[in-house]
Amino acid sequence: MKSTQVALNATTDTQIIFAEPLARDCLVHVLTSATIYVGPSGVTSSTGLKIDNAAGPIAITVPSNETLYAIAATGTPTVSVLVPGD
Repeated sequence: MKSTQVALNATTDTQIIFAEPLARDCLVHVLTSATIYVGPSGVTSSTGLKIDNAAGPIAITVPSNETLYAIAATGTPTVSVLVPGD
């Protein structure tokens, strides 16, 4: 498993899970009291899946050769990401 923490902002989407040749079951958790939105490149609060800190870690299956991006609703929250791999 690999884990990382990523700082987000409300202006630019940030890649939080990188493309790999195989599908992966990943965990995403908002570490600060904030709301984020996840989705493909260009994700916005109108197009993304809403995740907030109260939800706890969220399991997301990322298909092969796909990436996952996130953007904050406001502020600069930090997300923790856990993905399979070495």
